[in-house]
Amino acid sequence: MNEPIVAVIVGVLLALSAGVRVTLPLLAVSLLAHEHEITLPQNVAWLGSDGSLILLCVAFVMETVIHFVPAVGTHLKALQTPLSFVGGTLLMAIPLGDHNPMYQWALAATVGGGVASLTNLGVTGARVAAAPANVASVGVFGIIWNCVEMVVSFLLAVIGGLCVYFGWIVAAFIFLSLMTLALVVGVRVFARRERRAESVAS
Repeated sequence: MNEPIVAVIVGVLLALSAGVRVTLPLLAVSLLAHEHEITLPQNVAWLGSDGSLILLCVAFVMETVIHFVPAVGTHLKALQTPLSFVGGTLLMAIPLGDHNPMYQWALAATVGGGVASLTNLGVTGARVAAAPANVASVGVFGIIWNCVEMVVSFLLAVIGGLCVYFGWIVAAFIFLSLMTLALVVGVRVFARRERRAESVAS
């Protein structure tokens, strides 16, 4: 990938995906590399090996199953922050390529690892805040939540892949659209909480 703008956007999208579910984007990249659909940089070529693919398949199944156990899933999400950092760093390093390892890994750790870690912490906080709703729904809300997490993680990874094929203009548009959507949702949630706080105070 020669266009640095696309590389950064794709890396950020994959890191966001890893922040929601660590193993899903890593497994997707490993599978694509194993089937020779994509070419990994030489310094992360091991991600496409048979051993990596098997290990990630097992990890993905375990992560998915555990997340459907409400309390255990939330604790696992909190403990996954270091793994999210590692996953985000690896996924950011892939589109950056290995032309300049210093630039590749410094940016991958700072941006990719940082984005994945912050996303993981945000999702963990949201899961904790939603715990009463899950209890009230006798676990149904938790099942829906976990399905949504998987879909969001998958879509972020897919959008990152589409950006590779459609160039930096489309990549920038998709990325800015996602950031705008996240900002609008965040503002609405904050405004709703403020209104609830005012109603309680009055």
